[in-house]
Amino acid sequence: MSITIFSDRQNQTTLFANQEAQYYFSKMTGETTKAVENSQAADIVLNVAPDDQVLDHARYDQVGGKVTIVGNRPVALLIGLYQYLHDQGARFLRPGRANEVVPKPGMAMLQTEQHYDHTASYKHRGVCIEGADSLENIVDFIDWLPKNGFNSFFIQFANPYTFLKRWYSHQFNHSLTGKDLSNDEIREMSAKVDAEIAKRDLRHHRVGHGWTGEVLGYSSEFGWEDGKKLPESKKSLVAEVNGKRDLIQGTPIFTNLDMSNSTVNQKMAQVIVDYARQHSEVDYLHVWLSDGDNNVCECDDCQKVLPSDQYVEFLNYLDEQLTAAGLNTKICFLLYHELLFAPESATIEHPERFVMMFAPISRTFEKSYADVDYAHGIPEPTPYVRNHTTLPNSLEENLSFLFAWQKMFKGDSFVYDYPLGRAHYGDLGYMKISQIISRDVQYLSKLHLNGYISCQELRAGFPTTLPNYVMGRTLWDKSLSYQTLRDEYFKAAFGSRVHQVVDYLERISALSSSDYFNAIGPRVNANQAAHFTAIVDNMTKFLPEIQAGLAASTGVSHQNWRILDYHRQVFSRLAHALALQAGGHQQEAEQEWIEFEDAIKLHEPAFQQELDVYRITEVATNYAGFKNRDD
Repeated sequence: MSITIFSDRQNQTTLFANQEAQYYFSKMTGETTKAVENSQAADIVLNVAPDDQVLDHARYDQVGGKVTIVGNRPVALLIGLYQYLHDQGARFLRPGRANEVVPKPGMAMLQTEQHYDHTASYKHRGVCIEGADSLENIVDFIDWLPKNGFNSFFIQFANPYTFLKRWYSHQFNHSLTGKDLSNDEIREMSAKVDAEIAKRDLRHHRVGHGWTGEVLGYSSEFGWEDGKKLPESKKSLVAEVNGKRDLIQGTPIFTNLDMSNSTVNQKMAQVIVDYARQHSEVDYLHVWLSDGDNNVCECDDCQKVLPSDQYVEFLNYLDEQLTAAGLNTKICFLLYHELLFAPESATIEHPERFVMMFAPISRTFEKSYADVDYAHGIPEPTPYVRNHTTLPNSLEENLSFLFAWQKMFKGDSFVYDYPLGRAHYGDLGYMKISQIISRDVQYLSKLHLNGYISCQELRAGFPTTLPNYVMGRTLWDKSLSYQTLRDEYFKAAFGSRVHQVVDYLERISALSSSDYFNAIGPRVNANQAAHFTAIVDNMTKFLPEIQAGLAASTGVSHQNWRILDYHRQVFSRLAHALALQAGGHQQEAEQEWIEFEDAIKLHEPAFQQELDVYRITEVATNYAGFKNRDD
């Protein structure tokens, strides 16, 4: 016997969905599968039925031994297929097929009557690349996205050079032998990444920072280039800061431009129009200014207006140029650093072109948007003082900026948030950050935000990938409770000892502090020192449970127990280092940090997908307060 599969509207995504259906139905039934060209003769029918709905919509109906899966666009069909498989017991726990839990053959999965019909809770559901990544990391992560309800992927800069370079050169990990990639190798890898995005019909976001450098002749392909020298001929284009026009720290991406200079606006608009014309595959082109703060132009003309007014005026000019070029590219604009402060007079003239992106990079993750007292807790936005801003940690202050912008802009928008960019390293159990993500996502509609893109490491699975699992599935369906997602994840990942693991990691999380790790609050904190010491004690006492779990488990579950065991070994050192630091013993803390750092570097090949050694080193030394021996 074989199972037959038909896919309508043959394009690369429906063909891919057909291949995925063949793979999973074969594994879950033990039967052979084959594609057919007649829907009437098929056991499984995959259809795309376009509609006017801006949200992804998927449904399936299983009646009389036949299942029909329908999406209103190709990515929705793909998500609908994975949702069907999820409802039959499949769990996509981590990137890569080897990390999936697929029910064993023998189940009569086509025999019962089943129905599902769901419209996505949010339009924008995605992840933006960060950290250090191999090509395989990126491809596996892209493959994982629609399996958990995501529909978007964002590559910062013109290509992922920065993130690939960090991995292949093994920046911050000299225990491994690195290599330099040629430009041709990078572009070949980038083309493969683009193909994987297109294959799944994911919404393709691109660039962001980098346009200011392009105006000065520095390619945005190379991201955070430093050590550069600005030619004299370009200095009139650069922001005047402290009476000087030059690159900030020798880094184009940290450098703003003189936005009162008409030549700057013309050059930057032309660069963006040319890029949009050449890259029709990009659905959302991000147009941001520099990645530095307190570095905007102080010339006499710029002093007359707020940076955000200049930014909006530029966006309107860019819209004119794109329209003249016959391009309908969507432009994402950014509320970040100085641009958090809303404009005083300028307004977006054609909001249908634009998507507003709220990026509260300095926010706390110790509480959720749902915890804010909206009736009494939102202050008036802080007055803007040129080049003397301090980014707020509180959600209330950050939201005051969003609400001020929303008075001017009523168009499409989403939050660009950072729970897995830095904050997660401070939550050593990943449970508290997962619950914050759940509550944040469920609350977004009340903030009039149409989704969420997470700026994060792709290798963020230590000790689990629960945060991303919760994020994707809740963005797809905000009615899903955190407890439901937590329990189904841990049951699939750890088997019969699920409650012991959940209790253990929740204790670790409750004692952790994302704020402390991210330099919010004093370094010496006796209460937090006691908490970190208690984490070490909990990790020590949990060893017998881990040994029992390792002995009793096989397959995917065994691998998750291995990761949990390694997490206990190395993060007990990190917790000890943090305890010493919070207790005021910095010299001893540095020694324990070195021991931790050496351990994760030595074992990175065995746990490469789970822990980004480059990024945790960068965050711990830039924020948590430890010394970087590789500087």
